[in-house]
Amino acid sequence: MRGLLLPLVLLLTACPVEPEPEPEPEPEPDPVWEAFSEDRLGYLEELSVPIADCVVQNDTGWPAFHGCIDWHSSVHATYSLHALARMLDDDWFLDIADETLDVDSVALELDLLEGGGLDAWELPYGFSWFLALARERERSGMTDLAPLGDEVAGRLEDHVFTLAPEGIDAGLLAAQYDNLSWELLNLWAWARWIGDEQLVTLLEDFVRTEVLPRADACPIAAASDNIYDFFPPCLHQARLVLTVLPEAEAADWLADRIPADFDLEPLESIPTFSPHRAGLNFSRSWGLWTLYEASGDLMFRDLYIDHIETHVAMPEYWAESYMSYSHWVAQFGVYGIALGFEPWEVP
Repeated sequence: MRGLLLPLVLLLTACPVEPEPEPEPEPEPDPVWEAFSEDRLGYLEELSVPIADCVVQNDTGWPAFHGCIDWHSSVHATYSLHALARMLDDDWFLDIADETLDVDSVALELDLLEGGGLDAWELPYGFSWFLALARERERSGMTDLAPLGDEVAGRLEDHVFTLAPEGIDAGLLAAQYDNLSWELLNLWAWARWIGDEQLVTLLEDFVRTEVLPRADACPIAAASDNIYDFFPPCLHQARLVLTVLPEAEAADWLADRIPADFDLEPLESIPTFSPHRAGLNFSRSWGLWTLYEASGDLMFRDLYIDHIETHVAMPEYWAESYMSYSHWVAQFGVYGIALGFEPWEVP
């Protein structure tokens, strides 16, 4: 037996030993991102105040979404409560949302949706926000909005696929309620969320055949020119393409479209005659974050931070004047911060 063991020992000792893999190098400190990451929880706390206040108001006759002046603002305020609960780890915000989303009120909202009672005012903008809310609520563990989500998604799907060419043109360039990129993003995200692969494919094909051929009419550099309403249509369009299309395809599209001298300063004042502009700093941040994720270019990330921090520092344009600002602008900020808070698959 000992004679058999010796060759075995010699064989084992002759085998080369694989070296231990080198540990991954520690990432370099990023003081800009570290500072923002530390401050953003405070920003969310500040932004939450007008949101929590407006949701419980009785400004309209809608059963569940009766605060915040109008249905769509109440919807994105309710979305924000769910996102705040997740990011701040505080179920108090969900308790506020549940006060309005009781069983009877949600059932009445569905009756109104099925009867077409909201189409004239909320298609596509408010309905698109509703899908963002429904996904965020399900992420919190509650599925009670799923029937409304399916109804809303059906309305949006019909709207998208019956648009005439001139309607597509106008929708992609719209800087407010009729923005088509916002509609497509949220409908695609809902289709992904519920596993409707047929609708996902249809929407991806729509982006390829209808959006990409029109992209030159709204270049990324034009974002600095769109300062008259609450959406930046060209950044929204870029965000749509980069989010919906497969990564390699989107990267090829983006490679030819990042201007070498891109610069986008946040707005530092809002004319009293144009209160909608108060949403622009925050909504620009959405596209800037997506451009950063797609390109890895820190310029876009730093502009994202600059737009959020600049507007948070101007509470007169989000915390004051209920009619003009405080019933809606803070929600745009919460959505922007949520995009960079932690990665997940849908916008």
